[in-house]
Amino acid sequence: MYPQIVTLKTMLKSSYLLLFLLFATPTVLFGQNESFSYDINGIHPNYVVVELDSLDQEALYKKAVQWVKATQRTIKSTVVNDQLHFEGAKENAVCTTVMGKTSCNNVRYEVQLAFKDKKYRFDVVRLEQFGPVNQTGLKDWFDTPLDKAPDHYYTRGGELKKECVSIPGDIAGLFNDLNISLKAYLLKEHVAEKEEGW
Repeated sequence: MYPQIVTLKTMLKSSYLLLFLLFATPTVLFGQNESFSYDINGIHPNYVVVELDSLDQEALYKKAVQWVKATQRTIKSTVVNDQLHFEGAKENAVCTTVMGKTSCNNVRYEVQLAFKDKKYRFDVVRLEQFGPVNQTGLKDWFDTPLDKAPDHYYTRGGELKKECVSIPGDIAGLFNDLNISLKAYLLKEHVAEKEEGW
């Protein structure tokens, strides 16, 4: 038995195969990410695309409009069968804890949906909180940046402050829950239609 000689060409082939497997496997196994996260760099990804088999663009649009109305949100604008811009609100959605006392702010948000055959795009457009706007405790609506977390959430070293530890999860959870609710509604309605047409 002779030891196998490894040539540069063999090593390059192996490394190309390894790189291909590293980058291709997550896409094949898990598909596109359908959830948001929020950190020092804001919300990401900027949008999510959700694929739904056998629902055409018009059906997705109509059912999304029904979902917005059924969940008591407000339609701000539409492009029939193409886009839907809506706003909503949630009480006690974003919380901080200072000296053991938790305080939560109400939020208002805006979302833009775009539709194509068998998929929709979910874009977070705006987030506002109702809470203290300065040290006096005066409360009012204020924007929560989506492209970068406010400086007062993090230390100079980039660590999340103790009192703000739940904020990233609260913000990401708000939009993930909305998207899950919308997707479930679209799928549920689709199944009901299928059963009726037996």
